Amino acid sequence: MPRVADRHDGGMSGGNTLTDLARGIRAWWIIGLLAALSAMAGIFTLPPIDRDESRYAQATAQMLESGNFIEINYLDEPRNKKPVGIHWLQAAAVALVSDADDRQIWAYRLPSVLGAILAALACFWGGQRLVGREAAFAGAALFATTVLLGIEGGIAKTDAMLVGCTTLAMAALANVRGGTNPGWRTGLLFWASLGAGILIKGPVTPMVVGLTVAALVIWERRIAWLKPVLVWWGPLLAILIVTPWLISIQIATEGGFLRDALGDDLVPKLVSADERHGGLPGYHLLVLPLVFFPATLFLIPGAGRIVSALLGGDDRMAGAARFLIAWAIPTWLLFEILPTKLPHYVLPVYPALALAAGWGLVELAKAARWQRWASWTLFAIGAGVFAIFLPYVFITYGNNANWDAIRLAGAGFEGGFQLGYDMGAIARVFAGLAIFLALAVAALVSDRLRPGVLALVFAVLSGFGWHIAARSGSFAEAYAVRLADQVRAARAYSETITGLSPDEIVTASSFTEPSLAFSLGTDTVLGTTEEVLAFAEGRDEPTMVVLDLSRDAELRSYLTHPSTLAWSDIQPLAERFAALRICHRTLAAGTNYARGTNTVLAIAFTYCASDSLPQNPLTNEDTPNDPQD
Repeated sequence: MPRVADRHDGGMSGGNTLTDLARGIRAWWIIGLLAALSAMAGIFTLPPIDRDESRYAQATAQMLESGNFIEINYLDEPRNKKPVGIHWLQAAAVALVSDADDRQIWAYRLPSVLGAILAALACFWGGQRLVGREAAFAGAALFATTVLLGIEGGIAKTDAMLVGCTTLAMAALANVRGGTNPGWRTGLLFWASLGAGILIKGPVTPMVVGLTVAALVIWERRIAWLKPVLVWWGPLLAILIVTPWLISIQIATEGGFLRDALGDDLVPKLVSADERHGGLPGYHLLVLPLVFFPATLFLIPGAGRIVSALLGGDDRMAGAARFLIAWAIPTWLLFEILPTKLPHYVLPVYPALALAAGWGLVELAKAARWQRWASWTLFAIGAGVFAIFLPYVFITYGNNANWDAIRLAGAGFEGGFQLGYDMGAIARVFAGLAIFLALAVAALVSDRLRPGVLALVFAVLSGFGWHIAARSGSFAEAYAVRLADQVRAARAYSETITGLSPDEIVTASSFTEPSLAFSLGTDTVLGTTEEVLAFAEGRDEPTMVVLDLSRDAELRSYLTHPSTLAWSDIQPLAERFAALRICHRTLAAGTNYARGTNTVLAIAFTYCASDSLPQNPLTNEDTPNDPQD
């Protein structure tokens, strides 16, 4: 099927401008830059996110520390869930721009940024064969700035690179299907992408590709178009990418990796709502107006254009429509049926939806009025929800009255957090929100009054504006959820308290979120209250003990007003720490969003000096004291 001709302007206002934007190397730079900027919003300011990101990052850090790049471990436990690909990429990024000891989460996020860029560029490449250069440019630009791709592109886990590999494989397949002589390089790219996708997240990439091919073959009853990728060396290439590591990990774990990955990770998600991430069929459709924003502005006209192409007499356009349907619908339906649901599960089919939206944009003059209204409604729903949600996040979890920080009594504690409303933060958050809403309104108005390239520009800018307002604004300023940062800040102050470097202080904590383990290092001991206290009692070296009051049945009753608590208010704490030689103690308060609970962390330092307890710098007394008493 030859490429759909780039002649389709469809009466779109500004068609020549879109043609100019989509022409030559400039188009590739624009799309890559949009994807990079959207993914990078917040990667330097957002703390390590619980729980998956921090687990991935910690496992990668342990690879760098140990030099073992075959086995995947989280602290002292094997993490036999996903293949090693993303860990290798993260390790390479950290080795290149940072160091494992520095615990800089942004370095671990760089492969995801590259994955988002790859996905957007591959969407443009494959789309040109399907819907024409202008529509492919519009669709790829929208996809690059969607909420979900940007979020995943800024998180140190698998999904952005997965969608990059999957989209590249699908783009190669589109070129095989639509090109007159695709050549061996396209087949090479297809099988290499397939192998890389497997090494990133197991069966997802071959599943998406397989369902697409099966749907097309059944629908069209022909298979000849697959001949360029049905080469003997193709599967061998994918096998060579995957099997060396797979054999090595199976040997190293005595068969445990596949047993755990299939039996403990994959199969439970297929039969039940694994890890409390359940949802009814229709879940992914319900969240679409939010996570596919801003591409929703042209999605319904795009769907209408696909239906028109199927019913029309142009075989080339009908073939493109069938490809997009086969790419999106089977995988979407499968994930709607499966009991475990998370928004990013359907991300590998979003490029198909984005290309449909781009196609709808360039043919906007042919869209029925109800289609335009439906898309305006979807877009407005997304913008409206965000207009409420982003201020709520900042007001509820910002550095204000519900967060007590590390209270060190004005002792010049560097790295602590300011109490009360930060006027600079307020200005940044609400200015970002205002810009986002202004761009969203401009996109709606321009699409209503002057549909075409201007509406596309405002839609793309509103998507980018969301990433700035949310991830560099409201989310970055939500200090109440930065419990690990508070503990890390307390340990950073330990040199003043103990006379020792923070690296010499071992931490034992019943606050067990992975962000703490990543922030403090591999020697962090996590466990129950009893396990933590027993560990500390058995040591005669400096230790930082952290007790999470929300995880202890007796201590939990003191959490009615966590922001006003002092150590002396919590009577059982004295009993808990009676056997420990405490030289300094303090509290930190906040919200554990991974568990959905407010909590207070009781932080105590033991064995501050080998000979005698040092002077407490917070009180100028020789006897250690509670700075809050």
